[in-house]
Amino acid sequence: MTRLIVNADDFGRASGVNAGIVRAHRHGIVTATTLMVGAPASEDAGRIARSTPSLDVGVHLTLTYGRPVTDPERIPSLVDPGGAFPREPAAFLGRGRATRDEALIEYRAQHARATDLLGRAPTHLDTHHWLHDESALEWAIVALALETGAAVRPHDDRQRDRLRAAGVRTVDRYRRDFQHAGHVDVPTLVRILDELGADQVDGLTELGCHPGEPDPELERTSAYAALRVTELATLTDPRVRATVERNGIRLVTYAALS
Repeated sequence: MTRLIVNADDFGRASGVNAGIVRAHRHGIVTATTLMVGAPASEDAGRIARSTPSLDVGVHLTLTYGRPVTDPERIPSLVDPGGAFPREPAAFLGRGRATRDEALIEYRAQHARATDLLGRAPTHLDTHHWLHDESALEWAIVALALETGAAVRPHDDRQRDRLRAAGVRTVDRYRRDFQHAGHVDVPTLVRILDELGADQVDGLTELGCHPGEPDPELERTSAYAALRVTELATLTDPRVRATVERNGIRLVTYAALS
């Protein structure tokens, strides 16, 4: 049987994101989420998580949004001169900029903050803008996973194999093709689910998503705000749930890796 984790990124980014994620969990197919601890609505996300124990919550480790949890002077390779994180992933990916020990310091701080907000240990880890494609940041997320026992999202089969060789729990595959304009409608998600069902592989897949409710603050600060609303409509559409059932897909959380 195909088992599927549907993980919503950016929990805590805004109140509309939080509302969309919990709605997609209660009325759609979302089973898990990852928390941005430095985002404006992170405390609200923690409150929601504490009152929604069925929602599996991990940490969306962030180096390209807002400010660090750690004193910026301790992590100079990760911040700009004003002590904030750079906004674009290109600041790190392929640049060799990040010092892995500094990344681990900040990742530990974000994990500790998430634990405080949630009132329980986060179950899994991933990175905003897929930054652990950068080797130093992959090293840091592996180190944090080994310290905490959390699972880690792999971006491709080679990274999955490296994570497992290091002793880190991870899913068998990650689908990142449900995102961006033209790729978040019902036909797209139905196709993805049909492909998973047709594989007939007894494995565990994670599907990433970014649902949200309309949110004025998010509309001012994010080019993806409207697409979050489209994603939410898709994830809660009855045709999607019917496709899950027709393909015999079992919706699960990261507890399936235990």
